[in-house]
Amino acid sequence: MSAPAVPPAVQDTEGARAALDAFLAALNSRSVPDWTRTLHFPHLRIHDGAVTVWETPEIYVESATPEVAQLVATGWDHSGWERVELIQTSADQVHAQVRFARYDAEDRPLGSFESVYVVTRQEGRWGVLARIGFTAA
Repeated sequence: MSAPAVPPAVQDTEGARAALDAFLAALNSRSVPDWTRTLHFPHLRIHDGAVTVWETPEIYVESATPEVAQLVATGWDHSGWERVELIQTSADQVHAQVRFARYDAEDRPLGSFESVYVVTRQEGRWGVLARIGFTAA
């Protein structure tokens, strides 16, 4: 007897969740080109009352490289999910309510952040299209 087929909705959320994990792993690798490959473009970020749109991967790499260097300069070593909840799902788009923390090299927390990530499947690949977030209290 063969295993039951996985329903499409379950497959979709698993792909979206894997994209979120790849996003964080690539950030933690400090390779901005690898991190950029986990995104879709144009890419949107809403934070600190501002909206930033990167039209292309090349523009994102140029912008994010000094930002990652500044993050490292603050003592950041890595980030990790504290919570990931897929709050809305469809075949090609998932909204994830997340809380992540930044840590130093001794695994001490530097801060926590609440966000909503829009993860989409485009041309068969899941990636992060938009991030909306703020520092958690």
